[in-house]
Amino acid sequence: MLQNLLQALPEGGKTATLGQASLYALIGFAVVFMGIAFLILVVWLVGRILNNKNVKETKKVMVKQDVAPIAPAPTPVPVNDELSEEEMVIIMAALMAYYEKNDAKCDFKVKRIKRI
Repeated sequence: MLQNLLQALPEGGKTATLGQASLYALIGFAVVFMGIAFLILVVWLVGRILNNKNVKETKKVMVKQDVAPIAPAPTPVPVNDELSEEEMVIIMAALMAYYEKNDAKCDFKVKRIKRI
């Protein structure tokens, strides 16, 4: 098949030397590499633009939301300074719900609960 292609060259046509063929191959590789790099750049830019747009929309929605203040549940106050386990669990659950609603990226630990 390759010989048929070579025979199809015109009578006065020149065949490419090995140096010219390698130069054409290198130019082709460079063009393909530049094209792929350009496509990667375009996809990266579109991703950044959409991410910024989503962050701005999320902030607008958070500002528009009316956050109802959490009314403390009337509980009897123990005489000692320590809180019961049930009260600690309620406080931690309220904190988790608040931060989960407003800021999903907040990582925190409750180390100590102290009565003020």
